[in-house]
Amino acid sequence: MFDERRQAKLREARQRYEQTLAGHPELAAIEMRLIELYQQRVLRSQSRESASWQAEVEALERQRQDYLRQHNIPQDFGEPQWDCALCQDTGIVEGKICRCEQQRLLESRFRGARLPARLREQTFSRFSLDWYSPTRKTPLGNSEREHAADVLYACQAFVASVIEDPHSATGLFLTGQSGLGKTFLCSAICHSLAENNIVPLYVVFSDLISDMRASFQDTGDSLLLATAREVPVLILDDLGAEHVTDYAVSRLFDIVNHRRNERLPMVISSNLTLTEVATVYSERVASRIIEACQPIMLYGEDIRAQKRKLGLVD
Repeated sequence: MFDERRQAKLREARQRYEQTLAGHPELAAIEMRLIELYQQRVLRSQSRESASWQAEVEALERQRQDYLRQHNIPQDFGEPQWDCALCQDTGIVEGKICRCEQQRLLESRFRGARLPARLREQTFSRFSLDWYSPTRKTPLGNSEREHAADVLYACQAFVASVIEDPHSATGLFLTGQSGLGKTFLCSAICHSLAENNIVPLYVVFSDLISDMRASFQDTGDSLLLATAREVPVLILDDLGAEHVTDYAVSRLFDIVNHRRNERLPMVISSNLTLTEVATVYSERVASRIIEACQPIMLYGEDIRAQKRKLGLVD
């Protein structure tokens, strides 16, 4: 792929170069004379240029610069316009994968993970504890900020355990009122897994149900359901925000039960407690979640409301 892209850029540069010279005979004459002089040096195998050779080259270079400036022609008019100047679109720099290729692979994994573009910058390093009170206590006795730090560590530990052995990783059930950072942490988990060559599936549960219904109507089978069941890591965000139907309950049980049986890790976020999940979706759904996931409660004040008070855009 890189070679094809490079070749296309080289062809485009050559075409641009020839078209420019065709429209500027004076520039073409300067270019041809410079080429002749450099060829002479190569053919004569000169390690050092003569004074006359050097003087003529310098004079021609000045003429070239003046002509380009006078006619508003870019200095690099004959050079390929690389997407990445560092690796010149080879994907490799000093024997290592270039950062442009690393980013391209990461974007590809994000698309595979279905992580929305607006969430891709929500990483562990950007999860701020400043939005959690250092003085208000949680029912556990620690401050909300201390507790949020523990939750952050638990999410990072989950990623580490998946990288080490996905089948031994215990999932997470993130719960707490709206606006406490559950989706941010889901996104950060997705981002960190993608960076480590593990492509999860991130999906809001209401979207999953809508997509599965549409898929079932179109094909009589749901590829998305199969993906949610079998993907290496499932990140199911905002459980409980959808209109709960028998269909949604059935599909949720199918996914959670299958993943628990196959020891496939999942992260579920919800404004509901596990007790409320049992009431809304059934006790057997809640029991499967408890068996497969570590419940983690977030405490604090709605971060979005805090940002609005400060006039910040979320």
